[in-house]
Amino acid sequence: MSQPDEQLSFSIINTRMTVQSMRDSGYKSTTHALAELIDNSIESGATAIELFGVSRRDSSAHRRSTLKELAVLDNGCGMDETTLRGSLRYGHGTRQERRGIGRFGLGLPNSSLSQARRVDVWSWQAGVTNALHTRLSVDDVENGATEISKPELRSVPEVYLEASLNGFEECGTLVVWSDLDRAEWKLVSTTFRHTEFLLGRIYRRFLAKPTERCHSGNPQLDEIGDQRTITCIPVQDIDGSFEVQQDGIVEVRPNDPLYLMTGTSCPEKFGPGPMFQELESSPYFVSVPYEGKQYTVTIRASHARPHVRDSLHDDAQWPPEHQGKDAGGMEWGKHADRNLGVSMMRAHREIQLDESWVKGDDPRERWWTVEVDFPTALDEVFGVTNNKQGAVTFQRLAMYNLEREKLPGESPSDVRRRLEECGDRKVHLLDVKLQIERAIKPMRERVLQARQRRGPRHAFDVDRQSDATATAAIRRREEEGRFGQSDRLGESGTAEQHKETEIVSLRRHHFDLAEAVLRVEETKKAGNRVRLIESSQSSPAFFDVEPLPNVIQVALNTNHPVHKHLYELMFPESDDMSPEDLRIQLARAAAAFRVLIYSWARFEEEQNEKEQRRVRNVRHDWGKCAEEFFDDDDGTVPPTDSV
Repeated sequence: MSQPDEQLSFSIINTRMTVQSMRDSGYKSTTHALAELIDNSIESGATAIELFGVSRRDSSAHRRSTLKELAVLDNGCGMDETTLRGSLRYGHGTRQERRGIGRFGLGLPNSSLSQARRVDVWSWQAGVTNALHTRLSVDDVENGATEISKPELRSVPEVYLEASLNGFEECGTLVVWSDLDRAEWKLVSTTFRHTEFLLGRIYRRFLAKPTERCHSGNPQLDEIGDQRTITCIPVQDIDGSFEVQQDGIVEVRPNDPLYLMTGTSCPEKFGPGPMFQELESSPYFVSVPYEGKQYTVTIRASHARPHVRDSLHDDAQWPPEHQGKDAGGMEWGKHADRNLGVSMMRAHREIQLDESWVKGDDPRERWWTVEVDFPTALDEVFGVTNNKQGAVTFQRLAMYNLEREKLPGESPSDVRRRLEECGDRKVHLLDVKLQIERAIKPMRERVLQARQRRGPRHAFDVDRQSDATATAAIRRREEEGRFGQSDRLGESGTAEQHKETEIVSLRRHHFDLAEAVLRVEETKKAGNRVRLIESSQSSPAFFDVEPLPNVIQVALNTNHPVHKHLYELMFPESDDMSPEDLRIQLARAAAAFRVLIYSWARFEEEQNEKEQRRVRNVRHDWGKCAEEFFDDDDGTVPPTDSV
């Protein structure tokens, strides 16, 4: 125990321990850390940003070249001596008002030391020959350094002077990371491949054509400024001599998860136009109250065009070798899968792609997307993290159920008041959540309804064979004098009237006109008497039966729990699945079928004695009918994918 007169010193910050802990600040990847430097470049007014990756061969002769330095060069306004020195100080942020991309003033030192043990910064405002230099090093901190070194005139490394494609302008900044002990990837090519995709998405509005940046009604549209370029330049160090790897230079293109922009990184081999189309009612503008003011949150929604998923569509221009294949396995399908979720935009920069809103592991979820754009004044409401990689309050919102939160006797408005009284910031976002769900619902339904036709891919098509088998059974029963309502409806009216009746029916199930006409023509061309569709219904029934002229239309209820379990069995899309994945899928579908049979058994045994006889008779009659549909003596073969 210390003596009363002993002087103790307890600084608020233990510099060494703070720097060590900040190195574990949680950047999702090296690219996310680099994004902090690009934020600074954009904030400084830069229009040309270059990202360098310097590699050199390790001492072992047989080892290939690995990444040794990462650097970011911009043509922004540069920094004076005081600003440069402060830029490496934790929490020094110069933007006191909450505007623009910045947040807490942690970006440069935090991101740099999360990847490297040393960061050097050069900045100039009167030509590169007058560049000032300072640095921050983990080694210096471990050896007792407590201050950022005073900036001094120092020449920019020759390698960057020679490698720059845009050249060094009158003003600018160069940040160099060396001793990369925590970089995610060891090769420059791998780093740039991941970097282009992610940076293209984060900064898509800054990289895109001014006319395509965002919706014209966005109130902050003018804040984006001039169009920027981001160029990734690989440099090889060969015994002290530096050479730009020309074949590896990457111009970062916009990566738009809404798929409404042109000239993006998405391969467009599917046909004309952008890959998605905006939902008719999009965008939505939601007013969010906070601290006595009203702020606008903009929500946009889009979903895939028909020819993107269907190689047989009139507008489709798929490469011949891909005809009839699963769109999810195509380059553009894989691109969409990497952009799965709700994109959170803050100050025109994406901070997160939130997958919390995605339904399970259904691969079809890739074919719709939502973008939520909010002002920086709502950072606390959305729960924006200090490294701008997430919005934690918003992310929890996807799973929040207002009905479940109600106490006995409470109304939804009572819950809102209670949340507000408790200071729960989710209350400010409930209307945003509601609007997102309203946008996702119709898009998800359309995506589920839009079946991809297989075309000539299969010598023996499962869907067509099952429809043909059912049609043959119906015709046999008709010949035996057993008529149904669809037969009677087909006895009156013209073929054109029959077609119109079918189109009207499909339109009621939310098919657009072109798709409805196509489905009717497909059925007629195949000579089928049955058609299976998907439809969102409020009915407790798993499926609905609708007799149409000479066609029995069965609408599967996409809202019924059975649907998600049996969908893969009824509509297999297994091109890119491994044998193990196929086995698991089949096992799940078989288990779901067993549960479906058990549910019927329970329904039957719960009836009273009289109703049990009626239900049992229905089961027997259905069984007799099914026996004919599965009759192997009619010249058909049970549906299978193997030939």
